[in-house]
Amino acid sequence: FSMTPESDDLRARLAALERRVAELEAQRPRRTPADRLRRGWGLRWAEARSEDVLGKVGIALFLLGVLFLLKYSLDQGWLTPAVRVAGAAAIGAALLALGLQLQPTRPVLGRLLTGGGIAAWYGTLWTASLVYPLLPVPVAFVGMAVVAAFALALASRERDAALSVVGTLGGLLTPLLLYRDPGQMAALVAYTSLVLGGAGVVYARQGWLALLGAAALGGWGALFAAWLVGIEPDDAATTGDRFAFTAGVLVCVGVTGALPIARALRQGLPADPFFARWPRLLRPFTLAVVAAPAVAVPLLDATWRWPAVVGTAVALVLAVGYGAGTVRTRRQPEVFAALALAAAALTAWASGRAFGWLPLDGRTLAALVALGAGLVTLGRRDGLTDLARVGHAAALAGVAVLMGHLFFVVGVPWGTLVRPDVTTLGRESLAAVVAASALGWVGFRSKREGTARVLYLTAAHLVVVLWARVLLRPLEHGPFLTSAVWGLYGIALVVVGLRLRDDLVRQLGLGTVVVTVLKVLLFDLAAVPGLWRVLLFMGLGGLLLLVSYLVPSLLRGARIEQPDEP
Repeated sequence: FSMTPESDDLRARLAALERRVAELEAQRPRRTPADRLRRGWGLRWAEARSEDVLGKVGIALFLLGVLFLLKYSLDQGWLTPAVRVAGAAAIGAALLALGLQLQPTRPVLGRLLTGGGIAAWYGTLWTASLVYPLLPVPVAFVGMAVVAAFALALASRERDAALSVVGTLGGLLTPLLLYRDPGQMAALVAYTSLVLGGAGVVYARQGWLALLGAAALGGWGALFAAWLVGIEPDDAATTGDRFAFTAGVLVCVGVTGALPIARALRQGLPADPFFARWPRLLRPFTLAVVAAPAVAVPLLDATWRWPAVVGTAVALVLAVGYGAGTVRTRRQPEVFAALALAAAALTAWASGRAFGWLPLDGRTLAALVALGAGLVTLGRRDGLTDLARVGHAAALAGVAVLMGHLFFVVGVPWGTLVRPDVTTLGRESLAAVVAASALGWVGFRSKREGTARVLYLTAAHLVVVLWARVLLRPLEHGPFLTSAVWGLYGIALVVVGLRLRDDLVRQLGLGTVVVTVLKVLLFDLAAVPGLWRVLLFMGLGGLLLLVSYLVPSLLRGARIEQPDEP
């Protein structure tokens, strides 16, 4: 390699260019987290002046003006009802034609006008059926089904996700407006299934997440309206109605629950810039997949009035199926999280169906705590923060209610205490053991200095304390026995905390000892017989002195470090 004037000149230019890039990087303003949040969720002025936003505001105002025109003409008596409805339909057709004509040159405005025309047709059919008795309800159903099919076909051809949402929601929310006769269950289910099927075909081809969310929201809304009108009243539903309703539920599960999973496994989840900013568990895919079994099982249970054993078995079998699906979707985080949440929701429903919801059973609450702990563990293992947060919410909410349940299961402190029977004690003991174990599992696998460790271990400790109260308080000499067990338990925690060099465990033990001493002095002293009083004070005092004496030897054999889980 020989040095030449050309190579020296090239190196000099390269060095100057690098210095200039460094200067520009230093001058570039740094965005703070608040700036990024504003950019992600806020609306900038440049966007507010864009064609998209102005067009949306304009079409909304225009449609409101059409409604006010119809209302004003009604008040003034200018036109007959038939002419008013026909005029509204003509306005919708004009908007649709103009939108289609503008699609090639002004796509944003064209899509808005097209969607406005579809919405105007839905409003026209609703008005003609309910406001003016011009069309029978079945005819209005057929008309709205045709409008929905036309909107979906047009959206697929033009690749317009917004138009597909308008068509699907408009078609599926029709029963909320028109369905009043419980004798039309078969026709309603056939109509809903056709609209859902069309939405499913378009979603399978295009993968629009907004369309999936609209299908799930509208489909379950339509079926819930059908259940309220045609199934829930005891004398309204026939066996044929129940079978027809069940068929509609299965179609909705297939389109909004099974189809998205199959498409995601085959083609992956579609990239959608709009929903990319949303938390993973609030995106349409996750909500639709979780809602499918979580809504279908309770609806079918209420429709056929299954015995508790059947309802529990159906939910558990489906939960096992969804849980098995998580094994094959570890590399697809969003699919994995949706399946895990669906399995958890089904298990929670099975627990409530087996043990009872109201009044709350301790086993149901313990199952909720255990499910939350499981979701936290899965979320931490696979780096799914949203899934772990859902688990935290379920576990902590469940244990908060469980502690209140355990506190009052033997009666209020100022009233007459109730001695539970052996069966009740067994149920409450099972609930306490399951909940404390699940909470302890998460707590000890959390970071030593983290908030999660403090919350979970403290909650597990309180469950154990309340469990001891449930077992001992109603017995003869119950206050003495409860205080004695609390004191021994607190001392054991102090010893374990010293042995492991775990400040939190040691502090929980010391706090328990202090609370026990205060309880004895303020509440139990007058009720405890003289001999038991001597044994209680001398025993607790002697144990505390012994632990104090053994502290140096306990610390010498203690572990210095303990591995923490993330």
